[in-house]
Amino acid sequence: MIIKHMVCMFAVVILLNTGAVYSQSVPQELVHYPEYVFYNGQVLTADADQDFTVAQAVAVRGNRIFKVGSDAEIRHLAGPDTRVIDLQGRSMTPGFIYNDGDNAVPAGDLLKESQWQDMIQPKLGGQTIDQALVTLAYIVENQTNPGDPVFFNLQDQWAAIAMRSWGVDTLDEVAPENPVAIYLDSSYGIMNTAMIDLAIESGFPADHFHIDRDADGDYTGVAGAQLVGFVGREIRPWPSPKWFDEVAIPDAIASLANYTRNGITLATGHMSAPTMTVLNRLFHENPEGLAIRVYPGLDFLRQNPNGEMYLKRMGNLVDFSLSDGRGEMVTIVGASVGPHSGSEDAAASLLSITPKTNVIEDISPNANGYNRWTSEWFTGLSQGDLTGNQQLQTDYYNVILARQHGWNITGIHNRGSEGIRLAMQNVYEAENQDKLYVKKLWRPQGFDHNVDWEPEVYEYYEARPQLKELIRFGVSIETFIEQRDAEPLGIKNVLEAQYGIEGLERSAPLKSILNKGIKFHIEGSGPSNPLRKMQMAIMRVDDDGRVIAPQEALTREEALLALTRWGARFIGSENVMGSIVADNMADLVVFDGNIMDVPIENIHELKPVLTLVGGKVAFESPDL
Repeated sequence: MIIKHMVCMFAVVILLNTGAVYSQSVPQELVHYPEYVFYNGQVLTADADQDFTVAQAVAVRGNRIFKVGSDAEIRHLAGPDTRVIDLQGRSMTPGFIYNDGDNAVPAGDLLKESQWQDMIQPKLGGQTIDQALVTLAYIVENQTNPGDPVFFNLQDQWAAIAMRSWGVDTLDEVAPENPVAIYLDSSYGIMNTAMIDLAIESGFPADHFHIDRDADGDYTGVAGAQLVGFVGREIRPWPSPKWFDEVAIPDAIASLANYTRNGITLATGHMSAPTMTVLNRLFHENPEGLAIRVYPGLDFLRQNPNGEMYLKRMGNLVDFSLSDGRGEMVTIVGASVGPHSGSEDAAASLLSITPKTNVIEDISPNANGYNRWTSEWFTGLSQGDLTGNQQLQTDYYNVILARQHGWNITGIHNRGSEGIRLAMQNVYEAENQDKLYVKKLWRPQGFDHNVDWEPEVYEYYEARPQLKELIRFGVSIETFIEQRDAEPLGIKNVLEAQYGIEGLERSAPLKSILNKGIKFHIEGSGPSNPLRKMQMAIMRVDDDGRVIAPQEALTREEALLALTRWGARFIGSENVMGSIVADNMADLVVFDGNIMDVPIENIHELKPVLTLVGGKVAFESPDL
């Protein structure tokens, strides 16, 4: 009997190993057919940096892409409950990835927001700078309690004028009983005596060089990056629970839903602690409200004079995630620090190597822009001028500390050419320091808004081959296509007004960047149409109908890659998303037409009709 039993068992093993088991004998619970089969389409896989595959059909099983191929290869995989969709020749792409998604969720850029009555409030503005001051005085007198700290984000066009017009005496007069901070941007501010004293009482070093003083040692009211950051984080109270319940959560749900309608499946960027609370609440309380993946670069180091203290308490949290059936929905992809360079309409301006063609005092009075890290506006110091102790009082040191602990830096805005070069220099020095607790980073260093590319930037990069694997760049195409205006100042196209046509022509030189082997992608911010960004990169026609530097145009294929595959590369996720290949996350978009065949001037008119995030429908149009 024992021998007979062994023979039977051996026969069963042979049958199993040879596949000689009838399909009807397999329990239905063990059979997992694809949930979706798409066929008869133009599947733009983005599976290579050049000459990517264009397939006909895709099968999706669970939260992954199961198989990509021809109609004949894919259609027979459908089971009895598979949803089979005829694409009718329409395009399917990977989900689009936006790296400037700081405000994908409210409070993403909380550092510089207006706030009183425990609520986030609008920017401070008016038709004149005097009106802005009157508004400020009214709010302090009528909408705050004596002693409450008050925070104002001044409209961009008034920042440079406020630099010249306001000081500690101005604010002490209009707010004698309230600590007041006015943000000219995220790195420069004006504060009254009460706010500066409160910061020092709360632990900000009284001898820090970001507190400006006159010849007698008295405050001028001017505040540099680290003081602005300390006040914005340590002094600013968290918004009220009412704000979270009635404003932040509903706004986040609406914002993320709008991303899906545009075919965007992941937003990354620098994000604040309140943003993380919003994301956590959505994940646990309303998973459908967390409609896309949000991958924050935590800004706990941004303009933080106590960076070492934070890191010693936190350790390394890179890659910590919140996951559900769709995969990793919230993942920490790095830390953020402050930018060297401002925007073209900010008082700090672009930190550029070549001086402006035209210095407009009311926008920014400096020919090359101001270095935000060094508070050059009032210190007069460039990066190379800092003493060793002063360097330790800037975000230069936070990058060094972050690299020691294995944090990569991401979500940092550096628009000007000297800002880009300094960012590379900082990364290079951080990588080559003696003390590294984590020998190799898990994700790359990522820099956003890199607009102004000059020869010195390329030369610095090419002279240090190590940077090729360390850094990824996001490039803003809108900066010169849809130029900002300073309407109250009567100035149109502020980039061109200051930097001339030469400045426009060296903005976002995508083909040159690509040809030099520099890893970049076209960045996106709010829930906007990615095909419009493709159109900008291909046509380079600005709002005035001019073609700007046509030699820098990308092909359709390159532009698509720059918004999908290369966007995933920016955060080190190119092995799991950004292309349509087997085992990648099923983040997919179906459009209502053919992206590669429609006339380029009409490409932005195409609309998504289906967006999948992790194999689940995030948006579906009746037009599907």
